[in-house]
Parts: sequence; structure tokens; C-alpha cells
Amino acid sequence: MDGPTLAWFQWMMRNHQLTSWSSFLQEIKARFAHSPYKDLTGTLFKLTQRKSVSKYMLQCEAPANRIIGLPTQFLLSCFISGLDPDIHHEVQALQPLTLVQATGLTRLHEEKLMEHCCSFCGRAYPGTTSSSSSTFSPSLSPPTLPL
Repeated sequence: MDGPTLAWFQWMMRNHQLTSWSSFLQEIKARFAHSPYKDLTGTLFKLTQRKSVSKYMLQCEAPANRIIGLPTQFLLSCFISGLDPDIHHEVQALQPLTLVQATGLTRLHEEKLMEHCCSFCGRAYPGTTSSSSSTFSPSLSPPTLPL
């Protein structure tokens, strides 16, 4: 444990709030479990990539891991539809059949965009770091992969 979880655990132990394993489980669930009233499917459906692909993947995994019975095609569709438009079109055109294929293609296209932006205009693609302090210009068209 670390961070807020460790602080909570230490406080509960010092105050003799955890008297048994079952009380520990009940208390940790009450403190850290997500609300059963939150629509995780809706949250997943509305996600959009605003930073790096890696951060977007983490955003998608968090609600997806809590949804039981989510069809894999739905998860794949949500993931692709929320991608940055420059990456979305490239990945969608290649019609990946699995989430593993989609994430691999997504990372490949992000790297391609970063190389294009850095080498031709000295700017960084959104959500990535660059030695340049300037930002990505949406008016620059990224290269497309041949079909």
C-alpha cells in the first residue's frame, strides 16, 4: 500500500477500526470502491484521447476492468472512436479485429506522428514531450499509411 490507501489504513489501525478480516474488507470497500450508481459503460463510451496513447489506454482500462460482461467488440469500438482524429482515421482504416491489434497500431501511428512533427516542424505531438517549447499545430497534416 502507498499514498492515500496507506494513510487510510494507518489511521484505521491506530484508531482500532479494523477488528477482523471481514471488517477490513467491508471498510476498504466502503472507502475505495466506486459508486454502484456510476455508469461506467457511459464513461467508457465518452472517453477521448487528450494526451498520449499510453495515458488514453489507462483511461480506458480503468472503467473497462470494472464492467462485467462487456463485449470485446464494444470495447474495441469505444477505444478506436475515442482516439485523436489523426490517429483514429489511420487505425480505423486498417480495421483491427482485436484490442491488442488496435493498441499496437495506435502506438505505431503516434510514433509516426511524433517523428513527423519533430523532424519537419520541430513541434511535439499533443501529449508528448519535446525539447521544443512550441505546440502542435492542427493545420499540419500527418502522413497517412498506404492501404
